[in-house]
Amino acid sequence: MRLLMLLPALLFAALPASADALQCGEYRSADGGMALVFTTPSSGYRHNDIREREPLWVDRSAAQTRLVMLDDGVAQPIRISADGHRIEDDVVTYTLSHSRACAIEPSVMDGSCRAAGSHCIAQLPTASPGQALRACNEGVGAGCSTLLRQLRENSAAVANDTGPARFERPGICREPTPGHDPEACETQTSDALAAAMQQLGERLQQVDEDAPDSPLPGAARDRLQQLCLQHRGGRFCTEVAEQQLIALEPALAVQALQVVCDAGRASACERVAPLRELGTDLRLVPLQQVPCGRYQADGGAIDRLDFGDGTRGRLEDGAIHLQQDGETLVLRQLGNGDLLGMDTQTGYQRYQPVPGTAQCTPPREGRGSP
Repeated sequence: MRLLMLLPALLFAALPASADALQCGEYRSADGGMALVFTTPSSGYRHNDIREREPLWVDRSAAQTRLVMLDDGVAQPIRISADGHRIEDDVVTYTLSHSRACAIEPSVMDGSCRAAGSHCIAQLPTASPGQALRACNEGVGAGCSTLLRQLRENSAAVANDTGPARFERPGICREPTPGHDPEACETQTSDALAAAMQQLGERLQQVDEDAPDSPLPGAARDRLQQLCLQHRGGRFCTEVAEQQLIALEPALAVQALQVVCDAGRASACERVAPLRELGTDLRLVPLQQVPCGRYQADGGAIDRLDFGDGTRGRLEDGAIHLQQDGETLVLRQLGNGDLLGMDTQTGYQRYQPVPGTAQCTPPREGRGSP
Protein backbone atom coordinates (compact mmCIF):
# COMPACT_ATOMS: atom_id res chain seq x y z
CA MET A 1 0.00 0.00 0.00
CA ARG A 2 2.79 2.38 0.89
CA LEU A 3 4.49 1.66 -2.43
CA LEU A 4 1.26 2.40 -4.30
CA MET A 5 0.99 5.75 -2.55
CA LEU A 6 4.49 6.63 -3.70
CA LEU A 7 3.90 5.78 -7.36
CA PRO A 8 2.30 9.11 -8.44
CA ALA A 9 5.13 11.05 -6.84
CA LEU A 10 7.72 8.84 -8.51
CA LEU A 11 5.97 9.07 -11.86
CA PHE A 12 6.11 12.87 -11.82
CA ALA A 13 9.47 12.99 -10.05
CA ALA A 14 11.23 16.31 -10.37
CA LEU A 15 13.77 16.40 -13.16
CA PRO A 16 16.02 19.28 -14.08
CA ALA A 17 13.88 21.45 -16.35
CA SER A 18 16.27 21.14 -19.27
CA ALA A 19 16.32 17.34 -18.88
CA ASP A 20 12.59 16.60 -18.85
CA ALA A 21 11.26 13.73 -20.90
CA LEU A 22 8.79 15.70 -23.04
CA GLN A 23 8.41 13.98 -26.40
CA CYS A 24 7.56 15.39 -29.79
CA GLY A 25 4.17 14.16 -30.93
CA GLU A 26 0.59 14.36 -29.71
CA TYR A 27 -0.70 14.20 -26.14
CA ARG A 28 -4.48 13.76 -25.73
CA SER A 29 -6.79 14.57 -22.84
CA ALA A 30 -8.72 11.68 -21.28
CA ASP A 31 -11.93 12.57 -23.14
CA GLY A 32 -10.05 13.06 -26.41
CA GLY A 33 -11.38 16.57 -26.85
CA MET A 34 -8.13 18.46 -26.34
CA ALA A 35 -4.62 17.80 -27.60
CA LEU A 36 -1.13 19.17 -27.09
CA VAL A 37 1.12 18.70 -30.10
CA PHE A 38 4.86 19.31 -29.85
CA THR A 39 6.73 19.75 -33.12
CA THR A 40 10.03 20.51 -31.34
CA PRO A 41 11.03 20.01 -27.69
CA SER A 42 10.17 23.66 -27.03
CA SER A 43 7.27 24.54 -29.33
CA GLY A 44 3.96 23.27 -30.61
CA TYR A 45 0.27 24.00 -30.30
CA ARG A 46 -2.92 23.10 -28.45
CA HIS A 47 -6.09 22.30 -30.36
CA ASN A 48 -9.50 20.70 -30.38
CA ASP A 49 -11.86 19.89 -33.23
CA ILE A 50 -13.81 23.16 -33.37
CA ARG A 51 -11.24 25.89 -32.71
CA GLU A 52 -8.04 27.06 -34.30
CA ARG A 53 -4.65 25.83 -33.19
CA GLU A 54 -3.22 27.76 -30.26
CA PRO A 55 0.57 28.09 -30.65
CA LEU A 56 2.73 27.56 -27.58
CA TRP A 57 6.28 27.57 -26.32
CA VAL A 58 7.79 25.53 -23.50
CA ASP A 59 9.66 27.63 -20.92
CA ARG A 60 12.07 25.65 -18.72
CA SER A 61 13.99 28.55 -17.15
CA ALA A 62 12.31 28.29 -13.72
CA ALA A 63 11.89 25.35 -11.36
CA GLN A 64 8.40 24.84 -12.79
CA THR A 65 8.14 24.15 -16.52
CA ARG A 66 5.49 26.33 -18.19
CA LEU A 67 3.48 26.33 -21.38
CA VAL A 68 3.53 29.84 -22.82
CA MET A 69 0.26 30.26 -24.73
CA LEU A 70 1.09 32.81 -27.39
CA ASP A 71 -2.42 33.93 -28.33
CA ASP A 72 -3.84 34.10 -24.81
CA GLY A 73 -0.73 35.70 -23.34
CA VAL A 74 -0.59 33.36 -20.35
CA ALA A 75 2.08 31.01 -19.02
CA GLN A 76 0.68 28.00 -17.18
CA PRO A 77 2.71 25.56 -15.07
CA ILE A 78 2.79 21.93 -16.17
CA ARG A 79 4.19 18.69 -14.79
CA ILE A 80 5.80 16.15 -17.10
CA SER A 81 6.00 12.51 -16.02
CA ALA A 82 9.44 10.97 -15.69
CA ASP A 83 8.78 8.66 -18.65
CA GLY A 84 7.44 11.52 -20.81
CA HIS A 85 4.08 9.82 -21.33
CA ARG A 86 1.90 12.26 -19.38
CA ILE A 87 1.57 16.02 -18.97
CA GLU A 88 -0.58 17.64 -16.30
CA ASP A 89 -1.70 21.21 -15.87
CA ASP A 90 -3.98 22.40 -13.08
CA VAL A 91 -7.08 21.01 -14.82
CA VAL A 92 -6.28 18.47 -17.55
CA THR A 93 -4.08 15.40 -17.82
CA TYR A 94 -2.74 14.65 -21.29
CA THR A 95 -1.41 11.23 -22.30
CA LEU A 96 0.99 10.59 -25.17
CA SER A 97 -1.04 9.11 -28.04
CA HIS A 98 1.78 8.95 -30.55
CA SER A 99 5.30 10.30 -30.84
CA ARG A 100 7.14 11.56 -33.89
CA ALA A 101 10.53 12.89 -34.88
CA CYS A 102 11.25 16.41 -33.68
CA ALA A 103 11.71 19.24 -36.14
CA ILE A 104 14.83 21.37 -35.88
CA GLU A 105 14.57 23.88 -33.04
CA PRO A 106 14.64 27.43 -34.44
CA SER A 107 17.44 29.68 -33.31
CA VAL A 108 16.55 32.25 -30.66
CA MET A 109 17.79 35.82 -30.89
CA ASP A 110 18.93 37.68 -27.81
CA GLY A 111 16.36 40.28 -26.77
CA SER A 112 13.51 38.49 -28.51
CA CYS A 113 10.21 37.58 -26.89
CA ARG A 114 11.06 33.91 -27.45
CA ALA A 115 14.33 34.29 -25.56
CA ALA A 116 12.51 35.88 -22.61
CA GLY A 117 9.79 33.20 -22.51
CA SER A 118 7.39 33.68 -19.60
CA HIS A 119 9.00 37.02 -18.82
CA CYS A 120 8.02 38.34 -22.24
CA ILE A 121 4.40 37.51 -21.42
CA ALA A 122 4.80 39.20 -18.03
CA GLN A 123 6.13 42.36 -19.69
CA LEU A 124 3.42 42.69 -22.35
CA PRO A 125 0.88 44.64 -20.22
CA THR A 126 3.44 47.43 -19.80
CA ALA A 127 5.38 46.88 -23.04
CA SER A 128 6.34 49.73 -25.33
CA PRO A 129 4.72 49.74 -28.79
CA GLY A 130 8.07 48.62 -30.19
CA GLN A 131 8.14 45.63 -27.86
CA ALA A 132 4.54 44.76 -28.68
CA LEU A 133 5.25 44.91 -32.41
CA ARG A 134 8.38 42.78 -32.02
CA ALA A 135 6.45 40.13 -30.13
CA CYS A 136 3.70 40.28 -32.74
CA ASN A 137 6.21 39.84 -35.56
CA GLU A 138 7.61 36.79 -33.73
CA GLY A 139 4.20 35.13 -33.90
CA VAL A 140 3.03 36.05 -30.40
CA GLY A 141 -0.64 36.85 -30.88
CA ALA A 142 -0.81 38.44 -27.43
CA GLY A 143 1.79 40.94 -28.65
CA CYS A 144 -0.47 41.85 -31.58
CA SER A 145 -3.39 42.22 -29.17
CA THR A 146 -1.26 44.46 -26.96
CA LEU A 147 -0.54 46.70 -29.93
CA LEU A 148 -4.27 46.88 -30.70
CA ARG A 149 -4.97 47.87 -27.10
CA GLN A 150 -2.28 50.55 -27.26
CA LEU A 151 -3.78 51.93 -30.46
CA ARG A 152 -7.17 52.11 -28.77
CA GLU A 153 -5.66 53.96 -25.82
CA ASN A 154 -3.53 56.43 -27.79
CA SER A 155 -2.87 55.83 -31.48
CA ALA A 156 -0.71 58.97 -31.78
CA ALA A 157 1.64 57.79 -29.02
CA VAL A 158 2.08 54.45 -30.79
CA ALA A 159 2.95 56.17 -34.06
CA ASN A 160 5.61 58.32 -32.34
CA ASP A 161 7.07 55.58 -30.15
CA THR A 162 10.85 55.38 -29.84
CA GLY A 163 10.93 53.06 -26.82
CA PRO A 164 12.96 49.85 -26.46
CA ALA A 165 12.15 46.82 -28.55
CA ARG A 166 13.90 44.18 -26.43
CA PHE A 167 12.73 41.68 -23.85
CA GLU A 168 15.00 40.54 -21.04
CA ARG A 169 14.97 37.68 -18.57
CA PRO A 170 16.16 38.40 -15.03
CA GLY A 171 19.73 37.21 -14.50
CA ILE A 172 18.63 34.37 -12.24
CA CYS A 173 16.47 33.02 -15.09
CA ARG A 174 19.13 32.98 -17.78
CA GLU A 175 20.38 29.54 -18.63
CA PRO A 176 23.04 28.38 -18.93
CA THR A 177 24.81 31.07 -16.90
CA PRO A 178 26.56 30.94 -13.51
CA GLY A 179 23.81 33.08 -11.98
CA HIS A 180 20.94 30.82 -13.08
CA ASP A 181 18.89 29.86 -10.02
CA PRO A 182 15.72 27.89 -10.94
CA GLU A 183 14.14 28.19 -7.49
CA ALA A 184 14.67 31.94 -7.21
CA CYS A 185 13.59 32.29 -10.82
CA GLU A 186 10.39 30.39 -10.02
CA THR A 187 9.43 32.88 -7.33
CA GLN A 188 10.19 35.87 -9.51
CA THR A 189 8.41 34.39 -12.53
CA SER A 190 5.26 33.56 -10.56
CA ASP A 191 5.14 37.03 -9.03
CA ALA A 192 5.74 38.74 -12.39
CA LEU A 193 3.02 36.74 -14.14
CA ALA A 194 0.50 37.39 -11.36
CA ALA A 195 1.21 41.12 -11.45
CA ALA A 196 0.95 41.14 -15.24
CA MET A 197 -2.47 39.50 -15.21
CA GLN A 198 -3.73 42.04 -12.69
CA GLN A 199 -2.34 44.97 -14.69
CA LEU A 200 -3.80 43.66 -17.92
CA GLY A 201 -7.23 43.16 -16.38
CA GLU A 202 -7.26 46.67 -14.97
CA ARG A 203 -6.15 48.25 -18.25
CA LEU A 204 -8.65 46.35 -20.36
CA GLN A 205 -11.46 47.32 -18.01
CA GLN A 206 -10.43 50.97 -18.21
CA VAL A 207 -10.23 50.90 -22.01
CA ASP A 208 -13.69 49.33 -22.25
CA GLU A 209 -15.15 51.94 -19.92
CA ASP A 210 -13.52 54.86 -21.73
CA ALA A 211 -14.25 53.96 -25.35
CA PRO A 212 -16.60 50.99 -25.74
CA ASP A 213 -17.68 51.58 -29.33
CA SER A 214 -15.52 54.37 -30.76
CA PRO A 215 -13.83 53.34 -34.03
CA LEU A 216 -10.08 53.40 -34.42
CA PRO A 217 -8.61 55.80 -37.00
CA GLY A 218 -8.37 54.34 -40.50
CA ALA A 219 -4.57 54.24 -40.49
CA ALA A 220 -4.52 52.25 -37.25
CA ARG A 221 -7.09 49.79 -38.57
CA ASP A 222 -5.14 49.38 -41.81
CA ARG A 223 -2.03 48.54 -39.81
CA LEU A 224 -3.88 45.99 -37.70
CA GLN A 225 -5.53 44.45 -40.76
CA GLN A 226 -2.15 43.92 -42.39
CA LEU A 227 -0.76 42.33 -39.22
CA CYS A 228 -3.75 39.99 -39.14
CA LEU A 229 -3.28 38.97 -42.77
CA GLN A 230 0.47 38.61 -42.30
CA HIS A 231 0.54 36.57 -39.09
CA ARG A 232 -2.88 34.90 -39.45
CA GLY A 233 -3.51 34.56 -35.73
CA GLY A 234 -7.06 33.49 -34.95
CA ARG A 235 -7.53 35.27 -31.63
CA PHE A 236 -5.97 38.52 -32.82
CA CYS A 237 -7.84 38.52 -36.13
CA THR A 238 -11.10 38.14 -34.21
CA GLU A 239 -10.23 41.36 -32.40
CA VAL A 240 -9.34 43.08 -35.68
CA ALA A 241 -12.65 41.98 -37.21
CA GLU A 242 -14.45 43.50 -34.23
CA GLN A 243 -12.69 46.83 -34.77
CA GLN A 244 -13.63 46.82 -38.45
CA LEU A 245 -17.26 46.11 -37.58
CA ILE A 246 -17.28 48.98 -35.08
CA ALA A 247 -15.95 51.18 -37.90
CA LEU A 248 -18.83 49.99 -40.15
CA GLU A 249 -16.47 48.21 -42.56
CA PRO A 250 -18.09 44.78 -42.95
CA ALA A 251 -15.99 43.71 -45.95
CA LEU A 252 -12.77 44.22 -43.98
CA ALA A 253 -14.32 42.54 -40.94
CA VAL A 254 -15.16 39.49 -43.05
CA GLN A 255 -11.65 39.46 -44.51
CA ALA A 256 -10.19 39.29 -40.99
CA LEU A 257 -12.78 36.74 -39.88
CA GLN A 258 -11.90 34.56 -42.88
CA VAL A 259 -8.42 34.18 -41.38
CA VAL A 260 -10.04 32.85 -38.20
CA CYS A 261 -12.06 30.43 -40.31
CA ASP A 262 -8.96 29.30 -42.22
CA ALA A 263 -7.24 28.68 -38.89
CA GLY A 264 -9.93 26.16 -37.98
CA ARG A 265 -12.65 27.93 -35.98
CA ALA A 266 -15.93 26.44 -37.19
CA SER A 267 -18.12 29.25 -35.84
CA ALA A 268 -16.16 31.82 -37.87
CA CYS A 269 -16.71 29.79 -41.05
CA GLU A 270 -20.45 29.70 -40.32
CA ARG A 271 -20.52 33.51 -40.12
CA VAL A 272 -18.29 34.19 -43.09
CA ALA A 273 -19.92 31.98 -45.73
CA PRO A 274 -23.32 33.77 -45.97
CA LEU A 275 -21.65 37.18 -45.99
CA ARG A 276 -19.14 36.38 -48.72
CA GLU A 277 -22.06 35.42 -50.97
CA LEU A 278 -23.14 39.07 -50.98
CA GLY A 279 -20.28 40.27 -53.17
CA THR A 280 -20.59 44.03 -53.71
CA ASP A 281 -23.63 44.12 -51.41
CA LEU A 282 -21.34 43.45 -48.45
CA ARG A 283 -21.66 47.09 -47.39
CA LEU A 284 -23.86 49.00 -45.00
CA VAL A 285 -26.73 51.25 -46.01
CA PRO A 286 -28.45 53.49 -43.42
CA LEU A 287 -31.92 52.24 -42.57
CA GLN A 288 -34.68 54.68 -43.43
CA GLN A 289 -37.47 52.93 -41.55
CA VAL A 290 -37.95 50.19 -39.00
CA PRO A 291 -38.32 46.79 -40.71
CA CYS A 292 -41.36 44.65 -40.15
CA GLY A 293 -42.04 40.94 -40.20
CA ARG A 294 -39.58 38.19 -39.34
CA TYR A 295 -35.95 37.76 -40.35
CA GLN A 296 -34.06 34.48 -40.22
CA ALA A 297 -30.35 33.63 -39.92
CA ASP A 298 -28.63 30.32 -40.48
CA GLY A 299 -27.61 29.26 -36.97
CA GLY A 300 -26.12 31.41 -34.24
CA ALA A 301 -27.24 32.18 -30.70
CA ILE A 302 -30.16 34.26 -32.03
CA ASP A 303 -31.35 32.95 -35.38
CA ARG A 304 -34.72 34.73 -35.63
CA LEU A 305 -35.77 38.35 -35.33
CA ASP A 306 -39.40 39.44 -35.09
CA PHE A 307 -40.15 43.08 -35.87
CA GLY A 308 -43.90 42.51 -35.91
CA ASP A 309 -45.69 45.36 -37.66
CA GLY A 310 -42.62 47.57 -37.52
CA THR A 311 -43.30 49.07 -34.10
CA ARG A 312 -40.97 46.85 -32.06
CA GLY A 313 -37.71 48.61 -32.85
CA ARG A 314 -36.30 52.10 -33.03
CA LEU A 315 -33.89 53.76 -35.42
CA GLU A 316 -30.74 55.42 -34.19
CA ASP A 317 -27.93 56.69 -36.43
CA GLY A 318 -29.06 54.48 -39.29
CA ALA A 319 -29.19 51.31 -37.18
CA ILE A 320 -32.13 49.52 -35.65
CA HIS A 321 -32.26 48.71 -31.94
CA LEU A 322 -34.59 45.82 -31.19
CA GLN A 323 -35.66 44.58 -27.77
CA GLN A 324 -36.02 40.81 -27.89
CA ASP A 325 -35.97 38.29 -25.04
CA GLY A 326 -34.58 40.87 -22.66
CA GLU A 327 -31.67 41.76 -24.96
CA THR A 328 -31.03 44.94 -26.95
CA LEU A 329 -29.98 43.84 -30.42
CA VAL A 330 -28.32 46.24 -32.86
CA LEU A 331 -28.59 45.62 -36.59
CA ARG A 332 -27.74 47.48 -39.77
CA GLN A 333 -28.93 47.09 -43.33
CA LEU A 334 -26.76 45.44 -45.98
CA GLY A 335 -26.65 46.52 -49.60
CA ASN A 336 -29.28 43.97 -50.67
CA GLY A 337 -31.72 44.78 -47.85
CA ASP A 338 -30.73 41.95 -45.49
CA LEU A 339 -29.71 42.83 -41.94
CA LEU A 340 -26.29 42.41 -40.32
CA GLY A 341 -25.93 41.79 -36.59
CA MET A 342 -23.67 44.33 -34.88
CA ASP A 343 -23.79 43.40 -31.18
CA THR A 344 -22.24 40.60 -29.15
CA GLN A 345 -25.31 38.38 -29.54
CA THR A 346 -25.85 38.78 -33.28
CA GLY A 347 -22.41 39.87 -34.52
CA TYR A 348 -21.67 38.91 -38.17
CA GLN A 349 -25.03 37.15 -38.52
CA ARG A 350 -26.82 37.75 -41.82
CA TYR A 351 -30.59 37.95 -41.34
CA GLN A 352 -32.85 37.51 -44.36
CA PRO A 353 -36.56 38.44 -44.49
CA VAL A 354 -38.98 35.53 -44.19
CA PRO A 355 -41.41 35.78 -47.13
CA GLY A 356 -45.04 36.49 -46.28
CA THR A 357 -44.44 37.78 -42.75
CA ALA A 358 -44.26 41.54 -43.40
CA GLN A 359 -47.35 43.55 -42.46
CA CYS A 360 -46.06 47.05 -41.83
CA THR A 361 -47.58 50.13 -40.30
CA PRO A 362 -46.60 53.48 -41.88
CA PRO A 363 -42.83 54.09 -41.69
CA ARG A 364 -41.41 55.38 -38.43
CA GLU A 365 -38.41 57.66 -38.70
CA GLY A 366 -35.66 57.76 -36.11
CA ARG A 367 -32.69 59.88 -35.15
CA GLY A 368 -30.00 59.70 -37.80
CA SER A 369 -32.35 58.52 -40.56
CA PRO A 370 -32.34 60.36 -43.89
